[in-house]
Amino acid sequence: MQRFRIFWLLVVIFTGLFVSCSKDELTLPSKVFFHFGMTPHSDTENDNLKAGYSSAGQPGPISFTIDKGTLVISAIEFDGKREQGQDVYFVSDFPAPVVARLHEEGTQAAVNFDIPQGIYKRIDISLHLGNGPDELPLKLEGIFNRPGMGSVTIHFEFSFDDIITIRSTGSGANQEITLRKDHPSTASVKLDAGSLFRLVNPAVFMNADITVENGQNILLISNNHNRNIFNQIAARMNNAFTVVFE
Repeated sequence: MQRFRIFWLLVVIFTGLFVSCSKDELTLPSKVFFHFGMTPHSDTENDNLKAGYSSAGQPGPISFTIDKGTLVISAIEFDGKREQGQDVYFVSDFPAPVVARLHEEGTQAAVNFDIPQGIYKRIDISLHLGNGPDELPLKLEGIFNRPGMGSVTIHFEFSFDDIITIRSTGSGANQEITLRKDHPSTASVKLDAGSLFRLVNPAVFMNADITVENGQNILLISNNHNRNIFNQIAARMNNAFTVVFE
């Protein structure tokens, strides 16, 4: 009887130790580096071309390209649900806004976090845009080719402090996100310029107002200039970002 009691006491002790160790394992940090970039977009009005003329009656096709961008982030919000262990939530505390040159895939300061390891059923990343002293929350640039009239620079300027929430995915086939203490991960944040501009007919740009800045012709798309085009693009902001954990 005494041996039986000792046996069960040992079982309880070892079970408690195992559970305690498992809980401790789930608190261990995994290093996650955030990387920012963009997918450029080019579009040409080819559907209505006849005998080398565009539908606007000008020689050659109307086309534009968006291939540069700057994103200013004042904070990153992480909301993760794990299969085991407590859910993980935090908001970053940057000493200064992070300025991401999307076309250069770089930032002026490294962005990384120690996040509890585990298998995550869901991770939502919220980007808090804005709060940059000299930069707009989002600015995209490109070239608009006007047949027979030369080209002008495109500036899309989003001047509002906003929060963009993105449902993250994993890079594997099942898109499961696993963070491990002994294996640093990369969260790749990408802006798809095509998602913003794909539905804009290039011919619409032919009727847009052109602004002169420092002697240069600019097709400025903002809340104050060519607002009809701006509203069409800005309405797709929440669908333009992806976050993939690798």
